[in-house]
Amino acid sequence: MDAKYFEEASENYLKWLSKFCDLEIIQLKEEFHADFEKNKSINCEILEKKILANKEFETVILNVSSTYKSSEEFSEIISKNKNFKSGKLQFVIGPSDGFTNEFKNKYQGISFGPITLPHQLFRVVLLEQIYRAFKINNNEKYHK
Repeated sequence: MDAKYFEEASENYLKWLSKFCDLEIIQLKEEFHADFEKNKSINCEILEKKILANKEFETVILNVSSTYKSSEEFSEIISKNKNFKSGKLQFVIGPSDGFTNEFKNKYQGISFGPITLPHQLFRVVLLEQIYRAFKINNNEKYHK
């Protein structure tokens, strides 16, 4: 599928979300090496540097092996952070080879299910869930 399709979908969600929050997408370039474990380690180091640069943000990693969250449970994460913490969240979509165990143990992880999706499609799914969470938290109608 054409990447433009995913970009347009992401742009639409960003526009709709602007009514609820300031949202920025930062995409880091993945490193690819022949060694699978080396890939995971290097990419997690790159992510760690970015996370540490945003220390005031609550970090949530999207990880297929983490606890599944329903839309309602996901909305609670956003609501709790907005009401009791800094109101700043960063969601980290994992690199292609996944996260190291050390990285997974450092951060709160959630999963939207046991499926694997291309990053561009997953970004749209994540944006949709963030949008849905704001609609839930504001008691606004949203399709089911």
